[in-house]
Formats: sequence, C-alpha cells, structure tokens
Amino acid sequence: MLESIGVVDVGTYALGSLLIVLCPGPNSIFVLKTGITSGPRVALAGACGVFLGDTVLMLATYLGVAAVIAANPGIFFAVKLAGAAYLAYLASRVLWGTWRPVFAHEAGVAVETPGKEAPWRDVLTGVAAFRTALTLSLTNPKAILFFLSFFMPFIDASKGHPALAFLVLALILQFWSVCYMTSLAQIGQPLLKFFGRRPVFGRIGNTIVGLVFYFFAVKLVLG
Repeated sequence: MLESIGVVDVGTYALGSLLIVLCPGPNSIFVLKTGITSGPRVALAGACGVFLGDTVLMLATYLGVAAVIAANPGIFFAVKLAGAAYLAYLASRVLWGTWRPVFAHEAGVAVETPGKEAPWRDVLTGVAAFRTALTLSLTNPKAILFFLSFFMPFIDASKGHPALAFLVLALILQFWSVCYMTSLAQIGQPLLKFFGRRPVFGRIGNTIVGLVFYFFAVKLVLG
C-alpha cells in the first residue's frame, strides 16, 4: 500500500529511524534532565518543543531550505555557530547553578535557595522548557541536512506522490520520537527521588550533563 504512494522499503526505514531517535543528543538529554529537575509535566512541555522544532525542520527540508543551506557554507556555518553558542550557554547555566552554591558555602557566602529545592536543581516552567527545547531543535543545522539525506532514499518520486510519501516518513519518525521523549519525561521522577536523597550524585549528574552539552557544542562547530 505504501509503495503505491512512493514509500520505498518502509520496514528498513522504520527500524533505522527508531535507532536514530534512540541515539543520545542534546534534545533527549535536555528532556531527561528537565524530567528530573522539574517533573514530568514540564519535561513533556519540553518534549513538545522538540516535536514542533523537528516538524518545522522537516517542513523546511521538504520546501527546499536544506538544499539552500547546503549550497551556502557561510549560512550553514553561521547557524552552526548559533547552535553551538546556545548549547554552551545551557552548559554554563547548568554548571553554574550546580556548583555556585557549593563554592559560595565554602567561601562563607549565603546563597538564597527558593523553597526547599536542592541547590543543584534548575527548576523550569513549562513555557521555559518548551522555549528552550524548541530553540535547541531549530539551531541544529545538521538536523535539517539529516532529514534531507535520510528521507530521500526512501521516496520514489516516480509514483507521483512525493509530498504524501514525505509525510508518511515524517509521521513514522515523529511517532518514535513521541514514544521515546515521553518515556524520558516519565522516568525523571524515579531519578529525582534517587538524586534528591543523594545531592552529591545530583551534582555529578548535572556536571556530566553540562560537559556533554559542551561536547555537543564543540562537535557542532568542528564536525
């Protein structure tokens, strides 16, 4: 049935797209961290930002924006720099929020911590999580080129329905993404209970997240 609209080898595509979604990246790490620090509802808001961002990039790919970016190295590099700068900003925010109270305490400086939240927790609102995740998605130029290179081999334009075939492939990818991101948002609460009783582990986890964001920033520029 799908072959009639131009979708080629849908089984291989479905498996490949699942494996790609499961690969760790800035978006998935952000949703997981948000689930730990701010709860599943806020993490789901962040996941919605990822879904919207990916949808915009897939639409841009279909409309030919990816080809324009690929043909203009200057534009591509500028978008890469913007994405790397935003990742570095998030990494710095995570590390600063995690270790500032520790250093301030050692220096004898009082640091206000709202409520009873652990000092290593960077609690977000749903709007902030959505906005951050959306920005992460839209400032990843490799994603739009990935959609271009990954979708095209599975579309047979000679069938006369390239737009419908592209939509089917996009829906399959988004289905895996929804399942995965929703799961990440939900497992944050058990991890919160574990880290909440062990603040040292929470600081270690946040430090790892910050360093991973720095790694993605460097990889984005140099890759």
